[in-house]
Amino acid sequence: MNEGTQTVASVEGNDGQVQVPAEPKLEGQQQPETQPQDEKKYTDADVNKIIDKKFAKWKAEQEAKESEAKKLAKMNADDKQAYQLKKREQELAEREAEINKRELTAEAKTILSERGLPIEMVSVVDLTDAESVRDSIDALQKSWEEAVQKGIADKTKGGAPMKKAPQEQETVSKWERDFLK
Repeated sequence: MNEGTQTVASVEGNDGQVQVPAEPKLEGQQQPETQPQDEKKYTDADVNKIIDKKFAKWKAEQEAKESEAKKLAKMNADDKQAYQLKKREQELAEREAEINKRELTAEAKTILSERGLPIEMVSVVDLTDAESVRDSIDALQKSWEEAVQKGIADKTKGGAPMKKAPQEQETVSKWERDFLK
């Protein structure tokens, strides 16, 4: 086949054949493979486990909503209002705690970075309040510096001195002594 020619695939319709040009195939060139590189393959058992897990989560959520509705149905107006107010306060407290945690995490990362410590260490910082953040970073810094100093000492500590190779003493033979005199 010539480089410029195209193959034609025929498609048959109700009213006859229609010719549709196919992609050109060039001699000496390989056609690209159309396999996805990181395609995940699941077995039926894997798919069933995933579906079961998702269904169980959905079912638990539905049961929680249903029990909530039943609980509210049994309450009178004052109880409903008090319950909803308590629930709202709990949600606000959870949100406030999450925001506080984010702020303390950002503050801890800033302090770690200012002190020249890796910010990945934020995962071991106590994030309960600002004082505990500073105390735990101080302890981390002390431990970090001790570990660095120990590592430096280990690297710079020399090994046992090398044994010197025995040196041969220059011996002068009797002939050389007599001759050189």
